[in-house]
Parts: sequence; C-alpha cells; structure tokens
Amino acid sequence: MMRRRAWRRALKPAALAIWRERGRTLLAVSGLAIGVAAVALLVALGAGAERALQATLEQQGRNLLVVNAGRTETDVLRGGSRPFETLELSDWQAIRDQISGLERAAPIASGAKTLFYDGQVLSTSIIGSTPDLQHAKNYPMVVGRFLDDFDVVHRQRVAVVGAFITRELFSGEWPLGEQLTIGGVPFTIIGLLQAKGTSPDGSFEDDQIIIPISTAQRRLLDVDYLDRIFVQASTQDALGRVERDLRTLLRSRHGLDLTGAADDFVIRDQTRLLTAQRQTGGSFSRLIAGLAALALGLGGVGLLAVSLLSVRDRFGEIGLRLAVGARRRDILWQFLGESIMTAALGGLAGLGLGLAAIHFGENLSRWDLAFTWASVVIPFGVCLGIAIVFGAYPAVRAARLDPIAALHSP
Repeated sequence: MMRRRAWRRALKPAALAIWRERGRTLLAVSGLAIGVAAVALLVALGAGAERALQATLEQQGRNLLVVNAGRTETDVLRGGSRPFETLELSDWQAIRDQISGLERAAPIASGAKTLFYDGQVLSTSIIGSTPDLQHAKNYPMVVGRFLDDFDVVHRQRVAVVGAFITRELFSGEWPLGEQLTIGGVPFTIIGLLQAKGTSPDGSFEDDQIIIPISTAQRRLLDVDYLDRIFVQASTQDALGRVERDLRTLLRSRHGLDLTGAADDFVIRDQTRLLTAQRQTGGSFSRLIAGLAALALGLGGVGLLAVSLLSVRDRFGEIGLRLAVGARRRDILWQFLGESIMTAALGGLAGLGLGLAAIHFGENLSRWDLAFTWASVVIPFGVCLGIAIVFGAYPAVRAARLDPIAALHSP
C-alpha cells in the first residue's frame, strides 16, 4: 500500500517533467521506438517463417518419406548419371503390406511427354500413381475426382490435370470430360488440381498430369520400374522407425546384404529437409536479431543519457523537494517513473511503427510475416525492462543527492 501511494505521488511530477522536457523525451522515445519496431519485426519474421514451414508441410504432406531410386555414374558423359531401375511395383506392395506404422504408400513412375489439345502443343510431366498419392502428397481438387482403384486395375486412360496446364491449354476454364492426347494416346480429364507451386526440392508441381500407374507404365512410358515411392507414416514419432524398416526391407529384397553393396535407393525425410531449409535461413534471422539488439541497446543508452542530463539540470528542484520534506524514495520513484513512462511511450510508438512495417512488408515484399501477440508482448516487455535497468542509476543518483549541495548547485 505504501509503495502504491509513493507511485501515485511520483507519477504527476514525472508526467509534468516529461512534458517540460519534450525535446529530450522525444530523443529518448525515438531511439527506443526504433529498437522496439526492430524487435517486433524480428518476432513477426520468425512467426512467419514458422507459419510458412507449417503451410509447406501441410501442402507437401505430413510425416512423408520419399524412397528414390538411387543414381549410378556412367561413362557416357563426365559426371553423367542414370537412375537405378531396381524399385518395382512389388517393392511398393511389400512396403504397403509389411511395414508397420504406415498410413499409406504411393508408387511413382514419371516421364516427360507432349500434350496435344485443339491444335495446341505443350510439354509436361506425366506422373503415374495410385489413389493414395492424393492424400500422401495432399493434392486438393478444384473440381472432379482423383484416381480410384478401378482406374488402376483396368488401366483406364483418365487424367488429373495440374493448374498450370488448365491455365495454359484451357484458358483457366474447367475442361472436365475433355479429351487430350498424351504421347499419341487419348486421355479423358476427370479432375483438376488446385495450384501448389514449387515443392521443397525445387520441382514445379502445377505442370504435371497424374494418370493410373498401370496406364503410365504400359501405354506411355513402357517401363517396369518406379522412380520413387512416397511413404506416409501414421505419426511423426513413427518416422524414424518406418525409415529404418524401409531400409532393412529394401536391402533384403534387393539382395544388398548378401553382397555388402551400398543402397541402390535413397530415403529422404521431407520434414528434415524443410527444417534444414529453415536452419539455413537462421543466419539471416540472427543478423536481424543482432541489429534489433543493437538498436534497443542504443535506445537504452539514449534513455540513460537523457535521464542523467535531466537529473543534473534539476539539482535545484531535487534539493528544494528534499528540503521541504520529500523523502528520498519519493525522488527515486519520480525519476524511475519518468524513465518508465518515457520507455512506455517509446514502446507504444515502436509497436505502431513495427505493426506498420509488418503490414507493408507483408504486402510489398515476398517475406512471410505473421502478427502474433508475441510481436507485441516481447518488444514492449523488453522496452520496460530497459527502462528499469537504464533508469535505475539516474534515479538512485537523484535520490542520494545532498539537499544543501543540490540547492547551492548552479
């Protein structure tokens, strides 16, 4: 109760002093505002990066492992390579039937083909797969349907079309039921995919057509091997065990353990890939964090300098207050209150500046920025902490002044 009363007595003279010294206050507020805005922008950048990572995970499929056919060096070209042809449909079936902790598995046979439609020609990627691909890779539909088991079993000539192809060949209209020719074979369009953009490995996912894997292998690509298999674990905790079981199963099926040969496949964890990308961008975040800390530090030094100058110029006022009965803690609370009020003004101004920077940065740049409560609480809390740290010394100095010496100071 006593401390609360002391605060109340200190607030009015502190506010009057801040108003009298508007120039100095503005200088201190400006330094703190820049630091707070920088911290708010940093927090928003971190939240935006996390949001973008989660969105990418959702877009690419959660808990996803990619089993790629390995590559072997050839003597045709220096540094040239070709994929192994050891991943087969039987491997996919064994994975689906024998690996526990599995949600689904989708085989992939792919190749480049030329499309023909109404006199137009377009080169694109053909993806042969099964119905599980839609959920493993999270392919949302705009209209129509995805592949089903009947399409795969009966080698149906049906196609699910990517957003880029819809835009280029059909002017963005819905070509459900239309026929297009792929590599000389007519296909009926049964579904249109939503736009997905670029995947973490750099491939453009809107420039592709998905057809039944049986049709792709026998009628278009003329192959009996797979390029990759998408394997989705039931939970994130199961990823490590599923990856180990995959490697054990495939090495056994390919006879690699008997010869001691290296893997003829590569298993990639999409989550680890995205996390590595986020860590790569961490150096930029650390640079911004350093600049924000420097800006706040300079703001704190500015507050300290302004507070010390205010104490020096008000020796007479301090001495008079002490002489007429003011207690030293009243002087302490007054000057500490001035620092806190100045910091609060700087914090509010900095938050306004930071929120404006977040808004315009999100609209005018390609950065992912996300406004969260942490963008407000953290920088404002740091600013008040700076007020206490850098304002304590001038307040203590003012409270310890000798009244006689203060009154006789010039």
